[in-house]
Amino acid sequence: MKQTGVMGKSSTAASRRPGRPVGGQLEVDREQVLDAAERVIARDGAGASIEAVAVEAGVTKPIVYDRVGGRADLADALAERLADRMAAAAAEAVRVDTTLTKESLRGFIEANLLVVGRHRNLFLYVTGGTTEQTALGRLKLTERSTTPMSAALTAWRTGFGQSTEVAEAWAFGIVGMLQMVSMWWLTQDQRSASEVAEQITDLLWHGLPGSGRES
Repeated sequence: MKQTGVMGKSSTAASRRPGRPVGGQLEVDREQVLDAAERVIARDGAGASIEAVAVEAGVTKPIVYDRVGGRADLADALAERLADRMAAAAAEAVRVDTTLTKESLRGFIEANLLVVGRHRNLFLYVTGGTTEQTALGRLKLTERSTTPMSAALTAWRTGFGQSTEVAEAWAFGIVGMLQMVSMWWLTQDQRSASEVAEQITDLLWHGLPGSGRES
């Protein structure tokens, strides 16, 4: 009888789903779930499922929903992570304490493209899905990525003695355009980030001062 009891316990333990170990529920916080989601998306692509994220995190789907939410919530949270990386890279390229130049604008564009390239599947995940999810994901990326550009444009316009009211709108316009350029660039195997950045810089630069300034 004792042997049967041991086998019964073993069978029960073996049938337990991930995230519900013997003795209590596995402690997994929100950041750990997001880390797991990034690993799954990098491995499986933009079509990664919530179930796959749960398996990777070692928990059940309900725990993922509890810590993060559904697909749209997960995409929003990951969009914030990606946007922070893009903002950090952009801030390195465009320093607020220096004059905005054509070269720093090119560096800003290339920095964004390189982050997208390093996190290709993650970028496609947060900008994909339903129409509503796509719009929200893009907006979150844009909002967090515009900060360094908006600050640089404000300082730069001040130096020209021109109104700074356009800085925020221009920053959103530039970063929003870059998201579409990034989606297109991911399909262009023969084009480097540097090449595309140079081309987009040429398009943007002449309109920034309003006077055709070259540098």
